[in-house]
Amino acid sequence: MASKRGRTRWTALLTAFLLATGLVAGCGPDRGSGGGRSAADAAAGFPVTIEHLFGSTTVEHKPTRIVTLGGGDMEAAIALDVVPAAGADWFGYTEPRTWVRDALAGRPAPQLIKAEQVNFEQIAALRPDLIVYVNSKNEESAYRTLSRIAPTIAAPKGVDHVYGVPWADQVRTIAKATGTTAKGEEVVTATQKLLTDAAKANPEFAGKVATAGVYSSGNYSIWMPSDPRMQLLTSLGFKTNPAIDALDNGSFYVTLPREQLAKMNSDLVFLAAGDQEGKVNPAVAEDPLFASLPVVRGRHVAYFGGPGVINTNSAEGAFSSAVSIGGPLGIRYVVGKLVPKLKDALAGK
Repeated sequence: MASKRGRTRWTALLTAFLLATGLVAGCGPDRGSGGGRSAADAAAGFPVTIEHLFGSTTVEHKPTRIVTLGGGDMEAAIALDVVPAAGADWFGYTEPRTWVRDALAGRPAPQLIKAEQVNFEQIAALRPDLIVYVNSKNEESAYRTLSRIAPTIAAPKGVDHVYGVPWADQVRTIAKATGTTAKGEEVVTATQKLLTDAAKANPEFAGKVATAGVYSSGNYSIWMPSDPRMQLLTSLGFKTNPAIDALDNGSFYVTLPREQLAKMNSDLVFLAAGDQEGKVNPAVAEDPLFASLPVVRGRHVAYFGGPGVINTNSAEGAFSSAVSIGGPLGIRYVVGKLVPKLKDALAGK
């Protein structure tokens, strides 16, 4: 844990950096704390106040230089036709995803930055007029520091899981902060219709219990209901696994000890354990304990690209990232590819 002296030194260094770059109140361009209200701002509904987990943030003017840091925040903004100046890919990929590039439709891609550990100096140097920290770790200390750089919005009130903001709430929050509320409702309605239509077309999904997760380094990590991958499955009619739900630890996943692997048993398992060719990781295929589960014996497992695949420029990588990041762009790209996998797994094919 950092000492009080270390934290004080870091705060002093950041303050000095912000002063040097003109990014503290009164020392640089107006970031919305004052100044006149333009006709364009008024037409777009500004100023707006966003209530969130750490209080509220007033965005005085329509932002033009946005930095997005949360999981799926960048992709949600692009779905609103708001292209950030810079944004974080949830898995640290260093180039635009295929399905994100398609949505950009030839527009310049955001500068990709890493946000697992927020680099405040890098973000300050980008000179944002809005920071989107919505679907995140919900770290108040990070939020407070970011707010010294530019107006910052965080997860909606009531969110109690890290990376646990439902995609529709994420879209609406970002839409309000960027003056695209009408577009946000249009995007939410269209995405919800896509999911509802898929669920209606596949009534066999309704009420079936699904377990979803990833195999990595000898461990099965299972996603909680708040995770975007589980949200996608429940949107299609599946139910969450009560045995897994009971292990809720406030995170978006739980790693099962070997002696609890039986809790994975359900009507369907959706597991990230495949390679770029769609072959199952041998460590999973040859795991006798996993193989003993009735759901596995019945061949009711849908595999997709695992950790070594998600950051590859391949069809499996695109599928895995779209499922995992989710949101309107990910859902639109993946739902037509996902449904056949789930149908085959339920049928034991």
